[in-house]
Amino acid sequence: DRDMSPWDSPAVFKSAAPFAGGADDYLRLLAEEIVPAAERRLPSTPIWRGIAGYSLAGLFAVYALYRTDVFSRAASVSGSLWFPGFREYVLSHTPLRQPDCVFFSLGDRESKTRNPVLRTVQENTEALCEFCRGQGIRTVFQLNPGGHHDHPAQRTAAGIQWITNG
Repeated sequence: DRDMSPWDSPAVFKSAAPFAGGADDYLRLLAEEIVPAAERRLPSTPIWRGIAGYSLAGLFAVYALYRTDVFSRAASVSGSLWFPGFREYVLSHTPLRQPDCVFFSLGDRESKTRNPVLRTVQENTEALCEFCRGQGIRTVFQLNPGGHHDHPAQRTAAGIQWITNG
């Protein structure tokens, strides 16, 4: 709720803490320290870098495209694209680097909730997918059977596989 949220926002569940908006700090750590340290262990420089995430990390993966030019591919799997103001942010900003490709997926029951904020997840995901396509970015949207917590490892693997073949 701190490292993956792009800005402060009230909690969406009664028992949850509010979002603390620490994504920029975490992204700086990722881009300036973690990625370079990992790449120093590789035998050669990678030809592209991708970022993938599930749930709030899926939101973070898309946000990263707008805050750093380190990644050229992204997968948002069951991404928390319901996050207040995020759709508007994407529609009014330009990625720092034109992505090669972006993968979006959701469970077909994720938007079927009484929570009015979470209910927007499919509409927002589809809108962002169409927006990316309109920008000339190769983009796919997969609607999977189930809810948010169904098969996260398999769904994340599918997103990573898709951007790998990008």
